[in-house]
Amino acid sequence: MQLSVNYHGFFDGNFGISEATRLNALALEKVGINVNRINYSSETFEKVENNSSSKIETSINIFHININFINDFFSKNQDLDLKNHYNIIYWAWEFPEVSDKVVEILNVFDELWVPSDFCVNIFTKYTGIPVIRFSHPIQKLEDSKDFDKTQYNIPQDSKIYLTIFDSLSTTIRKNPEATLEAFTTVFKDDKESVLVVKTHNLERSKDAQKALEKYNNIPNIIIINEHFSKEKLHSLIQQSDVLISLHGSEGFGLTMAEAMAYGKIVMGTGYSGNLEFMNVNNSFLVQYDFIKTSNTKGLIDEGLTLAKPRLQDAVAKLLYIKNNFNALDHFRENAKLQIENNFSLESIGELFKIRLGFINNFDKEDKGSNDVNNVFYLSEIEKLNKRINYLERTVYNKIRNKVNDFLKKIKGRK
Repeated sequence: MQLSVNYHGFFDGNFGISEATRLNALALEKVGINVNRINYSSETFEKVENNSSSKIETSINIFHININFINDFFSKNQDLDLKNHYNIIYWAWEFPEVSDKVVEILNVFDELWVPSDFCVNIFTKYTGIPVIRFSHPIQKLEDSKDFDKTQYNIPQDSKIYLTIFDSLSTTIRKNPEATLEAFTTVFKDDKESVLVVKTHNLERSKDAQKALEKYNNIPNIIIINEHFSKEKLHSLIQQSDVLISLHGSEGFGLTMAEAMAYGKIVMGTGYSGNLEFMNVNNSFLVQYDFIKTSNTKGLIDEGLTLAKPRLQDAVAKLLYIKNNFNALDHFRENAKLQIENNFSLESIGELFKIRLGFINNFDKEDKGSNDVNNVFYLSEIEKLNKRINYLERTVYNKIRNKVNDFLKKIKGRK
């Protein structure tokens, strides 16, 4: 009997979770597993009808809905059939700390899948359900010129250093300033090397705008704020020479793995999920210190642990890459082989198949042993709590403004 799953996710989205969702589904299909792709809008969390989606009978649900979306998603989709199903949640997470509310939701599910041992080590401290690593598979595309250097005023013979991030991801975690500072320190007057800063949603993030603004007029720094297709993004990576990610933490680090798949030199912070595929033999790992998040404006919690890459070490490694550029073929080859041998669609698909075959052999009564319908209740409660907090803040601010106006009037009469 052929294995089948319902795979719930944001299949049409233009962000990391969506790409990881599509890759996982491809890996499952690559090894002959029927995948019922159930697509949702990342804006409204409503189901998007897709006539090409096959209707299959299966008792296994996979929800690739990350932590920050989980309450809104289940509050919006209370008609989902979860009872008598084995319900798996797939999360990537970047911090050692997990809130009590997240743990409460997590424990409703039968199983948690994560993309790295970094995530396994986090969640096994908080839950007793199985936490299993399934790394994101990496899909190489045919070489293309979808990315046109001339369109972005990049000289054809220049060495391209590249950093990629979504401006809506918190700037303190993506940390583009560190890459920009390290690059300008090493390549300030180098006309033969350029740093391409590929981002999108920049217009929606004041923090990201502030981080990039002082680099706008440096000739060998090219900032691109556009939504690229997968083909165009991979074309950019293919035509680049070095990818840099001086991040604070990654659940996996998809773009670093993709660059390695094309045999590129990759330099990244030596911490978190990217250690799943990066090591001293295939990449350049930057030393770091730990910091705590602060002044996050509610985008993420305060007091979460992040790495802060050491600028001096990043500069030293970047200078080494510059001075030894033509003697790094062993890094390039090791990087390519690491992804090819361990992170292909086929290799990850086979791991999925083994686990799903085991789940499929459970007795029918044993599937979905947790009371998963509690997820709707918990999500609705959290949604109401957010609404109450918003109203409380709004009312408080109105009263405070009235009191301030009153005090100004009193002061003016004296």
